[in-house]
Amino acid sequence: MKDEPKSKPASALPFKTVTEELAFLRKTFRDLIGTYSSQIEGEIAQLHAVVQADGDSKKKLPPSRVSDLRDMLMLLRSLEVKPTKGRRRDLKKVETLVEELRVIADRWG
Repeated sequence: MKDEPKSKPASALPFKTVTEELAFLRKTFRDLIGTYSSQIEGEIAQLHAVVQADGDSKKKLPPSRVSDLRDMLMLLRSLEVKPTKGRRRDLKKVETLVEELRVIADRWG
């Protein structure tokens, strides 16, 4: 009959190392989310500035631009997310929406 393996004392287990790595992972995740958020918010701010500049312009907009603005409005209103759930797919929906709006705005200039 074999002897049961002896358990290691708590001091020999890597508790401290694992907790340090978890703390690092948490910080890294926060940094990633912060950078991602800044990038998306920056793109939204650029889109806002482009649309605002057209709104402040005194010249008449071409019909294609008016149609593009309506398309943008439809896209914006069709966004369905649940921010309180914090789901990754909702972030992807916002990112995709911003990309679609950017494609429309890029046609303008």
